[in-house]
Amino acid sequence: MGETALTRRFTDSRAWLPMLALVAGVFAVYLLTRNADNPYEQYVLLTDAFLHGRLHLIDPPSFLEVAAFDGRSYVIDPPAPTLFLLPVVAIFGTGADHVLVSAGVGALAMGFLWSAARRLWPDQRFALAMTLLVAFGTNFWWAASDGRFWSFAHVSAVFFLCAGLAEAVGRRRPWLVGLCVGLAGLSRLPVFVLAPLYAYLVLDGDLRIRRRTIERFAWFAGVVGLAAGAYIAYNLARYGTVTDAGYYHPQYTSEPWFQRGRFDLTYIPRHIHAIFFEAPRRVAEFPYFKPSFIGLALIFTTPALLFAFRARINPRNIVAFGALVLTAIPLVTHGTTGWAQFGYRFSLDVIPPLLLLTASGMREHLTGRRIAVLALCGLVNLWGVLSFNIFDWVAS
Repeated sequence: MGETALTRRFTDSRAWLPMLALVAGVFAVYLLTRNADNPYEQYVLLTDAFLHGRLHLIDPPSFLEVAAFDGRSYVIDPPAPTLFLLPVVAIFGTGADHVLVSAGVGALAMGFLWSAARRLWPDQRFALAMTLLVAFGTNFWWAASDGRFWSFAHVSAVFFLCAGLAEAVGRRRPWLVGLCVGLAGLSRLPVFVLAPLYAYLVLDGDLRIRRRTIERFAWFAGVVGLAAGAYIAYNLARYGTVTDAGYYHPQYTSEPWFQRGRFDLTYIPRHIHAIFFEAPRRVAEFPYFKPSFIGLALIFTTPALLFAFRARINPRNIVAFGALVLTAIPLVTHGTTGWAQFGYRFSLDVIPPLLLLTASGMREHLTGRRIAVLALCGLVNLWGVLSFNIFDWVAS
């Protein structure tokens, strides 16, 4: 019995080695290509405020985007990203390197994604390829190495989504998957709408009405609901209302891109252009093509996503597609398309369903042509990261 337990522990420890090697490699790349001079540190200041028992910032720099309400300044977006900064800010104060933390969180997210991919796709080469696609073939690379307020929110959301995905296809503890989805939503609010996909996965596709299924769903939905309730309470504590999320204050409602409110159907065409048609800018000198500061279409940043249109029609893919569409509603009806970004950063909110559909369209199998497409994705995103973080090749 002793030898069996020892052998099992040794085998389990060996299973972690590839994940640790992957995380270390991804972190090294993110670190080498990071934006070393990024002043948009709202989450650092918010973390410091939390550590001092406050919800508001004290005299934030004027260039930071904050909500001014009742004589106080508040960080607009949800607070979950501060969880990663708490120990760092506790030690180093407001001088904490938030970009370094972002790179580390992004690398750990890819470790969780690899753990999920190993279970989703039996072909381990393909599972690794899908992990590397997200790590280096999407604008997640840019987000993790950029680390500013807006991109770090995406990195935090992807971390919790990947952790939840690993659990949802692994041990499937519904409370833990619900916690991950809830924290992802408390990083990026639209991500809450991915909950149906995670519910389907944690139930292993078993939607029969029986006691065990109801109990498991109740645990999952209850924890997600608690996270949503926490955000409502957070708004109430800041603004005295459960509905005001910051952008409804006068300094934002007067902006031209919110002419019809924060969300409106008339904003959809600008998102369609951003997702499918926003092209690189051609210039006369090297590097001859520059990414636009306002974004770049997904078909340029990650052409492998086109495989999603070939996804098989099966229950899991139907649920994934439905979750993608539902989550896209608050994204494509928002007044802005992301801006100050490489690619279309809102796409990071739907990475899990996009990846499932893309893998299905690739038939969970690598070929020479598919490897070439994946390599092209990596090269394009390397160009994007170098353009934004290292060489300032960005077109206004």
